[in-house]
Amino acid sequence: MAFQDFAAPPARVDRVIVHQFDPARPSPGGIDTCLRGICRYLPVGEIVAIVGVDTGHGPAGRQNGRWERHRVGEQEFWFLPVVSLDPADQARRIPHSVRLIAGIIRHRRRLPKRDMVQVHRMDSALVLRSLLPGPQTYCVHTQEDGLTGGTSDSFWRFLGTAHKKFEQSVVRNASKVIVFNEEYAAVVHRWNPRTVFSPTWYDPALIRKNGTHENEKTLLWVGRLEVPKDPALAVGVLAALAERDPDEPWRLDLLGSGTLEADVTAVIAALPAEVAERVTLVGRVAPDDVAERLSHAGLFLMTSHAGYEGYPRVLVEAMASGLPAVVTDGSDTGALVKDGVTGFTTGRDPLQIAEKVIAAAGLDRDTVIAAVAGKDAPTLIAKTFFSKATSSTTLDKENAL
Repeated sequence: MAFQDFAAPPARVDRVIVHQFDPARPSPGGIDTCLRGICRYLPVGEIVAIVGVDTGHGPAGRQNGRWERHRVGEQEFWFLPVVSLDPADQARRIPHSVRLIAGIIRHRRRLPKRDMVQVHRMDSALVLRSLLPGPQTYCVHTQEDGLTGGTSDSFWRFLGTAHKKFEQSVVRNASKVIVFNEEYAAVVHRWNPRTVFSPTWYDPALIRKNGTHENEKTLLWVGRLEVPKDPALAVGVLAALAERDPDEPWRLDLLGSGTLEADVTAVIAALPAEVAERVTLVGRVAPDDVAERLSHAGLFLMTSHAGYEGYPRVLVEAMASGLPAVVTDGSDTGALVKDGVTGFTTGRDPLQIAEKVIAAAGLDRDTVIAAVAGKDAPTLIAKTFFSKATSSTTLDKENAL
């Protein structure tokens, strides 16, 4: 995404998107990737303004409350930072959404008139219904209890009953609801028939179609170093592989950052030196770097706890890159992984997972890629966000797509 200038948007835009998003710096998580895809594949003539945050990596002269014009590919959009924060900072004491809303209130007069407001969090959607009245598109990225379950890292895990009540209110008042989890979409559809389900997508502008995958024994793990993702289990899998298959040069690359970084580092340090040296804690990486690493790795590993993932975007990206995937029960909510064909689904025992990793090493990469055919960003973004047909399509008709 390229900064153009500090021009303001037109007096009226097609949609205003609100989220803790900064075009200047990608943040971990599927919502950030979702918004980057939308910006890249905006329909010609669609005028979009995004209200988000300043992560400290913006252009010289950036100020909260000052509009910016950005370009990605052939498309342009406008961006207004209203508060300074890093969405990747999960050690925050005040929820990011609260600070974002406070920033919107402070700079509300800078916002253009709009035909629609698009929101990706329930708490923001609830407040914006009054703050920015008008048609609202509400996007849900988790399972039914994804933010309130025992392994969630959201503040809402302490107020599960209230979260459900508020979400029902948001859904019922929305002009359109997009749910990135098929099971929960069926539930939400009962609250609002203007609900549609969509899989998540991979961005063909990032994915390397002809990856070399020369590091056949390298496992790639991508995600936030937080409880729902269980990165320590991935380290345990590498240790089990070193024990079960000692003659092979198995390695593990962990891509991501988070509050568990010190804990994961300690788990790695506790391994025998000859095993610990096979684990690389890479840290936070940009989407382009993730795609590059996917093109060189041999296999993809996902260790999320059941009940959290909506429709894991990184799994779609890994399979689009040709990586057979080994995933723990409940993490592949899109049922993309077919045992013995595109990967394996397994329990949470490190030795059991290691066995599946060894078995997945010989699977055909072309078959893996074919399993996510049609889940490219241009196709799904056009159908889900900008098709007039899906604006009033029922869940059953949308699934037929």
